[in-house]
Amino acid sequence: MKRKFRIKSNRYLFFNWGWLLAISLTFHLIHNATAENWTQKADIPIPRLFFSVSTVDNQLYTIGGMLAEPVDFVDAYDPETDKWIQKTSLPAARAGVVTCGVGGKIYAIGGWNGQSPALGTVEEYDPATDTWTEKADMPTPRSFFTATAVDGKIYAIGGVAQNVGPVLSAVEEYDPATDTWTQKADMPKARSGMAATSIDGKIYLIGGTPAVQGPVLETVQEYDPATNTWTEKADMPTPRTALALGTVDGKIYAVGGTSVVQGPGLTTVEIYDPGSDAWTDSPEMPTARVFLGVGTIVNKIYAVGGVAEGLGPAILPTVEQFAPSGLSVAALDKFLTAWGKIKKAD
Repeated sequence: MKRKFRIKSNRYLFFNWGWLLAISLTFHLIHNATAENWTQKADIPIPRLFFSVSTVDNQLYTIGGMLAEPVDFVDAYDPETDKWIQKTSLPAARAGVVTCGVGGKIYAIGGWNGQSPALGTVEEYDPATDTWTEKADMPTPRSFFTATAVDGKIYAIGGVAQNVGPVLSAVEEYDPATDTWTQKADMPKARSGMAATSIDGKIYLIGGTPAVQGPVLETVQEYDPATNTWTEKADMPTPRTALALGTVDGKIYAVGGTSVVQGPGLTTVEIYDPGSDAWTDSPEMPTARVFLGVGTIVNKIYAVGGVAEGLGPAILPTVEQFAPSGLSVAALDKFLTAWGKIKKAD
């Protein structure tokens, strides 16, 4: 009896120590999972408003924008050296331009030039030769729209025809291979100031406003180019416009923006998982801002420029890098479930 009691007691101690180890490891994993880092990087050489960001071949490009007037500036950032290099300017100055990378090229689309309230202009930039080439105009001139690419084609979505509206629901597809545009199904709710990105062949449209003066939306919609259809998804926790999106490991990071038209910028970062159609919180960005740009390079998100509030007055040169943790909450759940089964088996 005594020997049996000792064995039972030892097993009891083993599992108590096991639980302590499991709890300790869990807290350690949670700590690591939330230890994502924001790091300050080299400032933009010429801070400006209403520019666009694209990434090609592990380089980040800031294109166009405005100071007192629209500008034609193009600068490239190299994460390896943490330095900016001036590139060949846009053929013509544009603010509110939207850029998208496809096949190693960058396409600068729409915006305005100071004379026209909205443009359909499309120009292709080749980083290899540092040159620009004019392409077929977008059918619907617009600004404050968004665009992203799927399977080598670019989708221009929403925006406004002029600064005072109306807000558009138009979706147009550009094929760089044929230099042609095709009309697609309108998005269900007309919006401007939203952001878009693509994952696994689908486009996710997030935030924005249904009118120039608001209100600000938390709406998320998924567009499937294969079927030309739209689907409503789980709302973003924080309504936002003039935000930016980055993608890492199949998840979307909604960064900055504002919840009030011409209101203060936010430090908010929230993560959307298309697989589970669910949102989770993320460590906040150090610098609150709106009208920022975001680019993703080697699983790191770069938040670039923007303004602290509304349309100014302070245009920020700030660049901050975000490195998400590789450990998910799902991994923690699996660990605890597995340990629970071991304990139950005893």
